[in-house]
Amino acid sequence: MESSLYSNRGGSPEFLPQHRQQRQQLLQIVSAAEARGQLRVVEMNQQALGNLDRIIASLEDDEAPDGAEVPDAG
Repeated sequence: MESSLYSNRGGSPEFLPQHRQQRQQLLQIVSAAEARGQLRVVEMNQQALGNLDRIIASLEDDEAPDGAEVPDAG
């Protein structure tokens, strides 16, 4: 089973808690790397954060206000 954040797996709102947890971990990594002057580590993880933010935003958009999934239009 593939565990990549960027695969189609995890493309449903049920995975939002895991994505949010991963985002918090990446923020901690970036903060620590900045403090140590590890610019390449910061750069790589900021790119991953951007990707993860897009995934999270997309999944949040797929949720209805009551937390239920929005049915597909097609």
